[in-house]
Amino acid sequence: MDEDVNKRRYAKLGFKPQKENVYNKLLPYADKLDEESTQLYANIKTNLVKSVLAREMRPGCALWTSRLNKYIKIYGMKFSKEDHIGFIKLFYEMLTIPDLEPTRINKCASTLTQLLKKRYLISRDELQLDWRPLYTLCVRVTEKSKTDIGMYRCFSTLEGTIMHVIRLARIYFPASATQEILDEFRPKLCPMSSPTILSAIQYLEIFLPVCVKPEEAPVSYELWFEELMTLWNACHNASAWEDHMMWMMARLSSFTMGYLNWEPYIPMMFVRFSRSFQLPVAYRQKQTGKQYKIEISSMAMWISCALNGDKNSTFFHLEKFMQALESYYYPANLGRWSMKLRELLRKLAYYFVQRIHWERFKKKTWETNIPDHYKLSDQDIDRFVNILKPCLEQAMFSRQGGQDISLALQYLGSLRPNLIIPMTLDKLYSSMDSLTEPHKLTSSMMGVTAVARYMVQGARSNYPEGFTHVLPLLMALLPGIDPNDIRKCLVTFNFMVHFINMIPLINCSEASTYHDDLTEEEHIVCEATDGFEDFVLQFFDRLCLWVESNSLDFVRLEQAGSTNNNKNRAEVIAESALFSIISTVLHQCSPQIFTAALKKVFNFVCDKVMEIHVSGKMVAIICQGFTKVNPKETLKLFIPHLCDIIERLMNENPNIEKEEHLDDELLYNLQILSELVDARTELLNYSERLMNILDRTLHMNSLSGSQMAARMLEVMMTSLTYVLPTEYRSCSTPYNTPVKDFLSIREWGKAQNIKYLKISWYVPGDKEIGLVQSLINKYLLPEIDKLNKYASGTLTLSREELRRSLKIVISILSSHPVLPIWDEPAIQLVNSVLDPWAFNLIVSDSHAVSMPDGTNIRKIIADLMHKVQQRVLETDEGDTKSIHNIVHVYNILLFNKSRVHDFEYQWKNFHIVKKLLEDRLHQNKLHLRHILINRVMLQQEFRIESRSCSFTETHKRILLDLFELSVSRYSEVRISAQSKLFSVVSYFPYSYTVLNSRIFEILQLDSEQHHEKFKGCLYILISPKNTPIVARHDWNFIRQLWPLIIKSMPSEKPSIVNLINAVLDAVNRFFPTIAINLVFPQNCLDTANVLAQNYPKCDLRSFQKCIEESERALQVKCRNRAVAYNETVDGLLDACINGNLHWRYHSMAVTFLKVLVHYDVKYNVRIVRYFLQALINESITIRKTALRVSLFILIQNKPRFKKIEINPYGFGNCKGGQEKLNPGIREDNKWLLYDSKTIPKDAEAWEQSRFLHDHSTGFYAWPKKLEIYAPSEDQPNIDKRFSNLTEEEQEIYSFFSNAGNLEQFIKYFSMEEKKGKDQFNAYKFLLFKNLFKIFEDKLLDPLIPHIEKLVADKNESSQRCAAEIISGLIRGSKHWSYDKVTKLWSLLLPILHTAIVNMCGETMTDWGLSMAMALDSRDPNRHHWILEFLVNDPLSDQTSFVACGRLHMLHAALNQQTWRNAELAVRLYEYFKQHLSHPFQNIRDKISSCLTMIFSKDLILPSDEEMNPPSMKGFFREIMPTLHNLYSYSLSKVNAREAADAAKVSQEMQTLTLDNDEARENAMRLFKLVSKYVTSSVVRMNYSTLPEYFEVLPLCCVLQSNDTDDEIAPICSNLLAVLAYTITIDQVMPSALQAMRKVATCPFWSARAVITEFMSGFVFHNMATIISKKEWVLDIQQMVLELLEDIQPEVRISASQVLSGLLHCQFLPNPEELLAQFKQKAKTKVKRKNNDSSSSLNLVNNTLRFRHAGVLGLCTFINSHPYDVPDYLPDIFGQLGPHLNDPQPIPTTIRKTLGDFKRTHHENWEIHKLKFTEEELLVLSDLTVPPSYYA
Repeated sequence: MDEDVNKRRYAKLGFKPQKENVYNKLLPYADKLDEESTQLYANIKTNLVKSVLAREMRPGCALWTSRLNKYIKIYGMKFSKEDHIGFIKLFYEMLTIPDLEPTRINKCASTLTQLLKKRYLISRDELQLDWRPLYTLCVRVTEKSKTDIGMYRCFSTLEGTIMHVIRLARIYFPASATQEILDEFRPKLCPMSSPTILSAIQYLEIFLPVCVKPEEAPVSYELWFEELMTLWNACHNASAWEDHMMWMMARLSSFTMGYLNWEPYIPMMFVRFSRSFQLPVAYRQKQTGKQYKIEISSMAMWISCALNGDKNSTFFHLEKFMQALESYYYPANLGRWSMKLRELLRKLAYYFVQRIHWERFKKKTWETNIPDHYKLSDQDIDRFVNILKPCLEQAMFSRQGGQDISLALQYLGSLRPNLIIPMTLDKLYSSMDSLTEPHKLTSSMMGVTAVARYMVQGARSNYPEGFTHVLPLLMALLPGIDPNDIRKCLVTFNFMVHFINMIPLINCSEASTYHDDLTEEEHIVCEATDGFEDFVLQFFDRLCLWVESNSLDFVRLEQAGSTNNNKNRAEVIAESALFSIISTVLHQCSPQIFTAALKKVFNFVCDKVMEIHVSGKMVAIICQGFTKVNPKETLKLFIPHLCDIIERLMNENPNIEKEEHLDDELLYNLQILSELVDARTELLNYSERLMNILDRTLHMNSLSGSQMAARMLEVMMTSLTYVLPTEYRSCSTPYNTPVKDFLSIREWGKAQNIKYLKISWYVPGDKEIGLVQSLINKYLLPEIDKLNKYASGTLTLSREELRRSLKIVISILSSHPVLPIWDEPAIQLVNSVLDPWAFNLIVSDSHAVSMPDGTNIRKIIADLMHKVQQRVLETDEGDTKSIHNIVHVYNILLFNKSRVHDFEYQWKNFHIVKKLLEDRLHQNKLHLRHILINRVMLQQEFRIESRSCSFTETHKRILLDLFELSVSRYSEVRISAQSKLFSVVSYFPYSYTVLNSRIFEILQLDSEQHHEKFKGCLYILISPKNTPIVARHDWNFIRQLWPLIIKSMPSEKPSIVNLINAVLDAVNRFFPTIAINLVFPQNCLDTANVLAQNYPKCDLRSFQKCIEESERALQVKCRNRAVAYNETVDGLLDACINGNLHWRYHSMAVTFLKVLVHYDVKYNVRIVRYFLQALINESITIRKTALRVSLFILIQNKPRFKKIEINPYGFGNCKGGQEKLNPGIREDNKWLLYDSKTIPKDAEAWEQSRFLHDHSTGFYAWPKKLEIYAPSEDQPNIDKRFSNLTEEEQEIYSFFSNAGNLEQFIKYFSMEEKKGKDQFNAYKFLLFKNLFKIFEDKLLDPLIPHIEKLVADKNESSQRCAAEIISGLIRGSKHWSYDKVTKLWSLLLPILHTAIVNMCGETMTDWGLSMAMALDSRDPNRHHWILEFLVNDPLSDQTSFVACGRLHMLHAALNQQTWRNAELAVRLYEYFKQHLSHPFQNIRDKISSCLTMIFSKDLILPSDEEMNPPSMKGFFREIMPTLHNLYSYSLSKVNAREAADAAKVSQEMQTLTLDNDEARENAMRLFKLVSKYVTSSVVRMNYSTLPEYFEVLPLCCVLQSNDTDDEIAPICSNLLAVLAYTITIDQVMPSALQAMRKVATCPFWSARAVITEFMSGFVFHNMATIISKKEWVLDIQQMVLELLEDIQPEVRISASQVLSGLLHCQFLPNPEELLAQFKQKAKTKVKRKNNDSSSSLNLVNNTLRFRHAGVLGLCTFINSHPYDVPDYLPDIFGQLGPHLNDPQPIPTTIRKTLGDFKRTHHENWEIHKLKFTEEELLVLSDLTVPPSYYA
């Protein structure tokens, strides 16, 4: 049936829509929408195609793109598949237009995102996209803005938008693109160069196609998966790009579930995860090492996709991982990790549910399906839920982030309600009794709310007894409506709303007589439903009490006197909460219960008289709730009663209309009546009486009275004209159906199918419209008449009378749904080839109301307001309240905004609620009925929001009126008018142009005399918020505006000064680069033509002329833009030069000129001249800006240097293109290395084409096409160009070659700015770099004396300036000829020598930076002079400080090209070998950091043979003998104390080489240097620990307690902390364990104590690696148990702490066996001492030791459960009892353990103590209460 209807419909539409918005079908006028959408779509498509073919980027493409977006939002993808693909291709082409401006890129990208979002609609076979244009775009936006230092201006969000669109588009990259992408980025994967590899991995993550068919694997991910995993494992410490790599793997895992084997990588993955939380597990609380950042989403996604039952170890590792994290979820353990941990729970649950949905419920699409063998079984789901459950249980009570936990509970509850719901219910029941912990109660309520949906479904969701709890819970929580605790009250409301929305409150207690198939649970629930009526009545009792206690009468006296009755935030929230709970409860009531509740409330209302501000308002809201649900019954009861009272009270006083203050009772009843009339059709029956009351109250003198009457009129108008659903029940069957036909408990929590929603709508009919018309005739006409007379001056109104009239107009305008917009021709605001067009939408049936003579009501009111406003401004400008009302009228006329909350707010709110209640497991829009009805209502609201009309003369007049008010004298008026003005400007594109002339006028006024106008005008310029008018992208507008701002009269008033700064800030932030030249590529036009041919075809016949002229028109436009640009620049410049500007405005003008930098158009000569002079201006702000602009100028004038292609394999005589990847130094890249034999020493060698400047190229792989710069003789060098320099270049040259200028310049730029805050300035460096690139050595001679002078000066700022100039000079000499370069170095080296000698502490970093900048991406062979100078005997200087400085510079210089400087590294290493035990600490530190650099290329990539000495292994081979000797010497001291045999000692001492103090001292220094080296290498390198590092561990533990040398202890601590925290990969694990074992058996007890501390951190951070091999786990267990029986009690206690941690993380395999062992050991008999011989003493000590070990073991079991009490725990307390009288230290140990136990279990003791029997509790109290002194 449905199929036929759809076929007929598609035939009529002419296509099958891709994906419609289903909610349109449920609107009351759904049958008209196909016709409407067809017309809208045809218009949008045709005009979009026209604007592309006419090459009109803006306004054409811009406006029509927005309209397409709006169409998609309203109708979904209601167009054919061909069109869908056509649009994608069109926007793809537009997005990749070269040099498209940033704002357009953003628009095209976000539209493309919309079109690509639903990937199941278009398969990869139907659409393929090319990746390269997007890469070009990426480079343009992201890299250009970096290289051109702010010359390409765009919003910070643009990058994110582009990345997002690429991630969606990459699904459609062909699999074959993988190879091209790899060829592009592989050469950049050089781990030595962090920025390069970071950007390469980032691009790989974004571009590599991973959504491929299984048969495409060999040409897609199989090409790179293992290679990248190997790289990641080799660089396992590279935290910079780890996150991108993780995302790549997570995405891969989600698209290839079941096709990839993750097993080898699982342990390492979990080790990475655990460290990204930065948990506080560290050796002696020292968190050193790198900060690892892996996003939680990628982590959770990978885990949930890698789970594969018992077939791989993911489940095992996940379980251990969560057990290790469990105690950090406890609310007391707050820290920086808490947020991430909560997010982990939510994301894990989310991705897991998502996976089950894919496997079991998702509709089949073209995407690859998960193979059956990989699908998760029911046991797997149980296991997963049970793994997360303990953590959730702890996290439920955390003080923050309740939302995360609720969502996690909801996701898991959808999978296994039988596991999750009982846990949340237990928590709730137990916390209900507690009076002292309200937080627990509210948290548990939120937890139960999260699983409410699965709870009320009972047996349908596999937890039959779930719904038996509902009614008892609702009853039990009624006391939560507590006036003293607003938070508890709101949570209780929330709880009730959630539950009652899913259960009809219908009494089914007689069900068993009609239905014989009831289950036991259903019987129980049916019986319980008898209590619904009771519940509802008690609920209203509570509510009435709550409302009463909210009265303003209960306010403290001193506040009562104040007239400020504004509600506070809590009251506002309480009102909205009250309305939602009332309407929920009443909608769900059966008619009988509704009537009972209505009577109760009626009695309450009649008995009381409340104050009208808070409690009265709440009572009115309750009454309104009744009216909304059942207007007939409610009005029947209330209206006669209220009208009687009001009429009686008014008749008692004949002059009541004149009274200022009315009787409370009258106001209260009026207030109730004003909200009650929200009764739609029912109003017809009572209209007479209501109008009688309105007649008497609308014009009362009493402010409150007339306001209530106006409110009543407003509610009547709204109620009669709004199209709304009349009910939001949870099922569509009427609730008065008898039980035998409708058993409501089976409908609890049922999701509704959209097709069968059966919404009943209220749509105004003829009678209702008749009533509206009569109300308008009766109340609006007299007001219009009165206001007309007032405006013409024939009638005077007091302020109050005027306000009353305006209020009535506003109330009448609430009927705006039936007031059509005026019909006027549109104004063309901006030149365009297309006509103006309005987005007209149907929003109700075609009823319309007009004036009696048929004129348009809105138009009449708009004209009237214009006149009234003029009159008010003439006669009484201070009547701000009336003006507010006028602005409000404009707002309704333009935007139909009479409702309180705007649409955005409702939309967000709806999505929050939907997210909390949706069913993530089944999806498919299976929402609850009230959510669907809400969504349909929002669709109606959104359509009302989206209708737009054309901009007409009346709009223009309103806009100008608002502008008039926006620059008013009164700030309140300005604020209110401006906010509406900004709405208009945002709503109608280009409408700001109407205001131009007014803005220009005001800017020319005297800002002192017209302060308010000027201020208002500036406020208008800096708003709307993200698109300020001052930064509009319109060259003509800016050309006039900016110079005017600059020339406006300065004012020193703080408000104006702040606003001027705000204008500057707005321009800086929101003025991106705007296009001057633009070309539409042919592809783009072709794509548009193809799209035009699809059905519905675009009729372009009448448009041919525009298309033919389009190219010429575009060129004219570009020329005009260029002219306008130049005029803007000239206007600003003239103001600067001749304008005699105030300093603030001068610096503003200079900044504007900086912002106007453009890549299409160069700055002209005048600007160049001006800014060069500004470099030596007295003002520092102007100098700073001038520095940036001069840099832009130099970059714009830089000559283009030539490149040539070369074959990289030609130099090493190697065969090109070998298949196998072999990263590192190879035969074919050796020609890149620094080689002192072949460095260029003459011009011929210098000109060879073999110098490659890029650091990373060639290390990992060669690019397909290798380009290098041509020799310097082929470059455009200055000698060839000097005779014909451009004007700009001549200006620059003459400025810098003028000795006076240069002196001034150097003087200013070597001045100190802020003492101690100045840093190396990259802009100055870039200025000199580009200067010397353009003019080569022409400026060298004048500059050298200045540099010499600066270097000789020991002043910090002079030195810094010299460093900046020198680095720029070296970097700029890239293309100089050999003679020039040799001359340069002959001058520079002596200068550098002086610089090193004069260096001061503050500038050491600057000189380091100077070297780094100078040699960054420069071939070391071409800079051999400086490298040789620095490497040559660096430690020969006279003082250690100078030597230090030289080493620092050397380190910086070599670090730029680490792997290519291999030869220098060898020489340095040989040199440093003699200085490893240098006496000075600062020099040792520098040597250790140089060693880090020397060995940094020892990266263990799989194919790396040791081709490149010096290697780390060699280094350790050489130094370890000395360190071993030091270790043995340290041990021998202990042995010497213990061994009695002196002769033996003396022999041992002779065998050691450390026989004298000096050798010992040197060995100590060597140890310090090696420790420093290891510490810094682990922090700085891509790899972390190596087997060699652990060789130092034993010595480090021994020296940790060394007190003779202050330096040693911190060094050892740092080393231990770093080794414990860093990743230790599985290949290194054996040597780590061996080193630990060595220390554990070492004779020093302090060393053994240190290793136990070290062990806990080490095991925690490498847990996944260790547990992947059983023998490693047993090895650690063995070590800990041996240490637990150590001779020294301190070691035993330390070991017990480690053991308790291991037990807590469930790291040990058989805890039960251990427990039995400890119980046995604790029973060891302690031998009494019978004589004083040493053997008997040993025996006593040994037995005591074993017994203590046993007791400690038992205590560790207690300590390992800080927050729970497992079943075996009570028994252990019994075992400990007898030991309290043992010899020390046993009793102390027990007491400490028990103290900790009491402390950590105190909070939940009521629950914990249930685990103990009476006897065990007695034992426990005996243990914890100290014995009485008198006992």
